[in-house]
Amino acid sequence: MISSQPISLLRRLLPLFLLLGLLPSRALPGTGAPPQPRLVAGAVCEKGEKQRDEVSAETGGIAFVARPIPLSEWEERLERRVAGMGPALRRHDGSPGPFQVFLLSIRNRSNETLRFQPGNIVRVLGDTQQDHILDYTDLYRHLVEEGKDADSLDRIRDTFFDSGLVLDRAGSVERLLFFRALPPKGRKKQLVLLISSFQVGTETLQAGFTWHFEKEKK
Repeated sequence: MISSQPISLLRRLLPLFLLLGLLPSRALPGTGAPPQPRLVAGAVCEKGEKQRDEVSAETGGIAFVARPIPLSEWEERLERRVAGMGPALRRHDGSPGPFQVFLLSIRNRSNETLRFQPGNIVRVLGDTQQDHILDYTDLYRHLVEEGKDADSLDRIRDTFFDSGLVLDRAGSVERLLFFRALPPKGRKKQLVLLISSFQVGTETLQAGFTWHFEKEKK
């Protein structure tokens, strides 16, 4: 018969292990954070490819750089903005929120004014799955559903894309893009972020970023 004492001890020490980062989150049941598939820049997997996750695009003098970022990085950005707000978007039980997050940088290198609406950004998986970013209202609702202080979202509102913005010549901005967590059936296909429209002066343009899912090693 196996003694229950080691099991009981492990249960008492598990929160300490988590706090100290001694156990990887992907190994723990019930955290709500399944292993995330890795996204690699480019439309297809190529032999010997560099494992880049940053994708750049420039259209009409507007330079974009986008990359998916892990939970630890975007929570660190929130914490740097306002102390104590790093885990603000976690669930009430402390597990990670149901999000996929990108960091998007925009720089206006044109001689015209850029008018940009984040609501025009679409995440495309395969041929049929499409969804828009989560805005302030969506994140506020998430906090309400989790029984957390939803009004605290105002303290970090300038860290993520929400409403429209205007950038004059040489202006730049860098913020987070929140989407819902990846659906399990969409993880073996390409992922595209499409900016369906933005305006430079009087011209309406598009831009896009493409990744593919890294093949699992067998």
